[in-house]
Amino acid sequence: MAVGLTLRRRTRRLRQQGAKARGTVVRFHTRRDVDGNGTMYSPVVQWVAGDGRTVEAVSPVARNTVGDLRAGAAVTVFYDPDNPKRMLIDGHDGAALVVVFCILGAVLLAAGVLVVGILVA
Repeated sequence: MAVGLTLRRRTRRLRQQGAKARGTVVRFHTRRDVDGNGTMYSPVVQWVAGDGRTVEAVSPVARNTVGDLRAGAAVTVFYDPDNPKRMLIDGHDGAALVVVFCILGAVLLAAGVLVVGILVA
């Protein structure tokens, strides 16, 4: 649950306090997934920051498919002006993952409280 809440807070902070820019997906960073049986794809996006610098950053969200993003696709990026590598792609920010972590965490927390309650009683 803490992971989900941390991701949600980071996403909300970037959306509310970060800078916004139009970027372009230039390629995909690939890596093996946790069990080594599949490939994970993270979009690499390039944009011009508010201070005129060209920034290129790898999305912190990786998926097992490229999905609807393709090299050359225009995307909206929210980023931290002080550290532009901290960014997220609008619509590719892992919102579903946040919900899964929060729900799973809440269920496990409730189960733990129930077990402790039974053991103490």
